[in-house]
Order: sequence, then structure tokens, then C-alpha cells
Amino acid sequence: MSFREKHLWVAIIAGLAVWGAYAWRFGERVLAGGLKQADFAADMGGLFILGLIAVVVLESGLTALAMLTTSKAERRARDEREGAATLQASHVSLMLLIGLLVTVSAVAYGVGFWGSAKPEELARWMIPGNGLVLVANAVLGCIMVSELARWALSLALLKRGR
Repeated sequence: MSFREKHLWVAIIAGLAVWGAYAWRFGERVLAGGLKQADFAADMGGLFILGLIAVVVLESGLTALAMLTTSKAERRARDEREGAATLQASHVSLMLLIGLLVTVSAVAYGVGFWGSAKPEELARWMIPGNGLVLVANAVLGCIMVSELARWALSLALLKRGR
């Protein structure tokens, strides 16, 4: 397995572990009525910062392990197939990200329109500041889905190119 493939696996494992745990906790809080609680934004913000630190530490450690198990010459080598696979996967990932963000924007506009027409209905399930936390997490989710698709597609294309 090339260093590039190992590094893609590192990104997939770290991304799924850290942001999967974050998303699980976020979902639990939302389902438990967290959007109506004043401490929701602070709690999720703290967990987000912890997630950023955890992903940096985990990726750094796993990348160091990948470097130790790959020769120096192999780490430096980058052939045409890697460049082509990365470019193709990045294009697909970008198109996916655009589609996801347009969807999140449409939903946010819809909720905003509905909330302005019937603010008392919206207030029953969410305090206003937590709506921003909800949108921020939707955007984070879009980015992670897009990146996971890019990493997985890059791996698949690299394996197919052999």
C-alpha cells in the first residue's frame, strides 16, 4: 500500500471516529430537546473544539505510524495515477458539497420563512441562537460527507488504477 493510500485511510478513520462521535452526541442532544436549552450552544461548541483537537492528534499519530511503515523513497514518489485519482475525486467531492450546501440553504430559508410567519411554532422546539448552531452543524456535516466521499473515491480510483 502506498503512503498516499495509507494517508487516505488515516483521514477516513480519524474523520469517522471523531466526527462520527461528535454527530452521535449532537443527535442525542437534539433528540433530548437540547435545542430548547440555553447551554446547548456552549456545550456543542466545547465538544466541537475538543473534536478539532482530537482529529489533529489522531491524524498526526496515525500519519506518523504510516510514515514509519513506509520507506522514504516511497513517501516522496507520486505518480500520475495519484494525481489523476485525486483530481477526479476532488471534482466529485466539490459537486457533492455544492449540492449539499444548496440543500441546507434551501431548508434554512424554508425554516426562516416558516419561523417568521409563525414564530411561536418555531419557538416551541428551538430557541433562536440554537438555530445557528443547527445550521453550523449542518454545514459541518456537509463538509464531512464531501471529504469522506473524496477520500473513499480517491482510494477506489487508486486501487482501480493498479
